[in-house]
Amino acid sequence: MPKPSHLAVLGVAKEVTPGTPVAATKWVPYKTLTPKDDVNLIEDVGQRGAPVDNFGQYAGQKGAELDLGGDVFADTIGWLLASVLPDLVTTGASAPFSHVFSTLCTGDTQPTPQTWTIFDPLGTWQYPGAQFSELGFKWNADGLFEWSAKAQTWPYATTTTPTPSFTSVAPVANWNITCKLASVNTFVQDGELTIKRNMTVIRGAAGTQNPYRIWTGDVSVEGKLTLVMEDSAQRTIFQAGTAQAFDVVYSQGASAALNGLQLHCSQVAYTEGTPSYGKEYIELPVTFKAIGNVTDVGASGGYSPIKATLQNAVAANTYK
Repeated sequence: MPKPSHLAVLGVAKEVTPGTPVAATKWVPYKTLTPKDDVNLIEDVGQRGAPVDNFGQYAGQKGAELDLGGDVFADTIGWLLASVLPDLVTTGASAPFSHVFSTLCTGDTQPTPQTWTIFDPLGTWQYPGAQFSELGFKWNADGLFEWSAKAQTWPYATTTTPTPSFTSVAPVANWNITCKLASVNTFVQDGELTIKRNMTVIRGAAGTQNPYRIWTGDVSVEGKLTLVMEDSAQRTIFQAGTAQAFDVVYSQGASAALNGLQLHCSQVAYTEGTPSYGKEYIELPVTFKAIGNVTDVGASGGYSPIKATLQNAVAANTYK
């Protein structure tokens, strides 16, 4: 008998030891969820006097990939932000707390590994040691503010049945989002912003099928916007190669229930900016790349291409 996929739920928790699974402490609403198990079979191709290309298969080193996505909730999105921007400073004595995420430029520069748990009608599957190579945000005139992410993990482990519980925070309608260029409110028809990290799965001969470590490297930020071309100002900025600040902001609720997110890049440069005449008005689709700077940094200093400020009722030391 088939098993209903809509009963599957997704959870997350931070780890103490990389690759050692821990029980989920938060359950994350999702819209897309695709785990891929990497088995890496090894073929025996040693010739034995026969026209055959495979004389045996043996277990190789293992791992997994996660492809996730959903709507932005002001409490659960903090787990994703911490997975790519691990310089985290939390302030506030009570809700709303303010969590500021940026590039970590001291120590090993690594995010705290996480265990992501999938609980479905077939069992409970823990994917430990997760490190993320990509976290993207997307918005337009309709629907809800969305995120998508990709991660590498250790091979899954099974565990006992959990008891999920879900956020009471509301998601974010796209109409509530404000975009700014050079600190000026700017009408944006649709936009994307993606934070990326280089990633290497370090493997070796060490008596285990598990990786030694999943290691993340440089942080980069890129995106795209569709602007209504009311004048030639932004096209001129593209032609001149001028960097400017860019912000994506939303806020909702009040007092202890206040929550919101600001994605701030002090310097972005357009990499493309060609007018489009395909509609009854002129559009300017632009792509951009953020520049590392000393303004968007956190407690570790150095450089960062982005600073994300999250407000919610989640206390310090939760995400990291």
